[in-house]
Amino acid sequence: MNLQPPPVRRASSPARAGNDVRILVDGVEAFTRISTIVLAARSRVWITVSFVDLHVHIPGAAMTFLELVDSVAARGIDVRLLFWWSEFPGIGSFRGDDHEIKELAARDTNVRMRWDHIRHGCHHQKTWVVDGTHAFVGGINITEEALSEPSHTGPGFHDVFCEVEGSAAADVAANFIDRWNQASITRERGLAFPSIDHAGDLDEPVAPDAPTPAAHLGDARVQIVRTIPGGLYTGTRGWHAEHRFDLGDGETSVCETTHAWIESAERSIYIENQFLMDPATIRCLRDAAERGGEVIAVVPGEPDPNLLLYPKEDMERTRTALTGISDAENLGLFALTHTDTTAQPIYVHSKLMIVDDRRLMLGSANIWPPSFTTDSELDVCVWDSAIAKSTRARLWREHLSDAEVAGLSDWRRLEAEARRARSAGDPAKVRILELNAERYYEFSDDSAAPWHGVEERG
Repeated sequence: MNLQPPPVRRASSPARAGNDVRILVDGVEAFTRISTIVLAARSRVWITVSFVDLHVHIPGAAMTFLELVDSVAARGIDVRLLFWWSEFPGIGSFRGDDHEIKELAARDTNVRMRWDHIRHGCHHQKTWVVDGTHAFVGGINITEEALSEPSHTGPGFHDVFCEVEGSAAADVAANFIDRWNQASITRERGLAFPSIDHAGDLDEPVAPDAPTPAAHLGDARVQIVRTIPGGLYTGTRGWHAEHRFDLGDGETSVCETTHAWIESAERSIYIENQFLMDPATIRCLRDAAERGGEVIAVVPGEPDPNLLLYPKEDMERTRTALTGISDAENLGLFALTHTDTTAQPIYVHSKLMIVDDRRLMLGSANIWPPSFTTDSELDVCVWDSAIAKSTRARLWREHLSDAEVAGLSDWRRLEAEARRARSAGDPAKVRILELNAERYYEFSDDSAAPWHGVEERG
């Protein structure tokens, strides 16, 4: 099968055929499905953890996250948690500090744990691997604000996750092994639970020279792409014999795929992302719109105030790039809001791109430079028209209240109607609000970054 655009060659994993892919929308649906598969695990459950609350209650499991993994490990299942260790305490990572290790020991848990660190960066991957045949990949953290539903009657984020059953799940497992065996804090400080001996290394997977045949579980071709910063891990990687690379130099297949897919777009690009900050990607989107394609990007109505800590020179480059798309006729930037007269924002945390209703990219990577360079990320790339189109249609139904919509002009028409309704004191029929791209990352003088001073505390 001739995939267009072709899979990135400088990547650890090939595009594999025969996968069954399911898109899970918002946290309640995602965690209900994940907990169902985890509770039925037969051999192993491996999870890469970024931001986390160990005591958040998991939908579908009737227990907290820690109780869930405890209960599975108690059956003799190999349960491993790989945590991001941030040098800055108090921002949402579980660092395994002394008092936390004592609390874990008191539970007498059989769960194995290691810790991994990126200096001034984030291990941002959110992956679950069950029995080597099931994988879940996306941007949903194991936190209270993740527990939303499509109705968005509560305060939770809008987000998406992807379930993959089939051969590509092995590549998500291989990523876990890469990181588990070379987890920096564990290697440098000996931090592991319950001990280094009990939380030992895993066998290294064999790198394929080409996509390998597997049982046919579905029709989707899937490639796993990553961001791995240079200097973090070692080893020769690459699925294509002519494109082997040293992992010590890093892997940038998320960025390469993002740009290749945008540059190849013929008709439409639909994006949901927490950030729209990478200047090169913004320019690619502008070029796609100028070629005649329609670009719709859904972002938070109120950007993360911690961006006040973003380097001023980098933010200025972002603003310059956004100014370049502010008058693009074929490009619309939208936020999500509640439909009542207050129009309170629904925070967009998803990281998704659908191109031409033919292919879908979903994972942990935001559209900002750290996700392409200095953070660890993992995305699923799916070549399947039925999945791409149905996912886009489902998301549009959620945001646009089942309205008949063909494209950007309908989004703008419905958004204008919603503004008029609110001005008249009536609720809106849709959840969208069009934004001014040129002024999007402007903050008021009284804005403050919640993480301000965190370096001093760390």
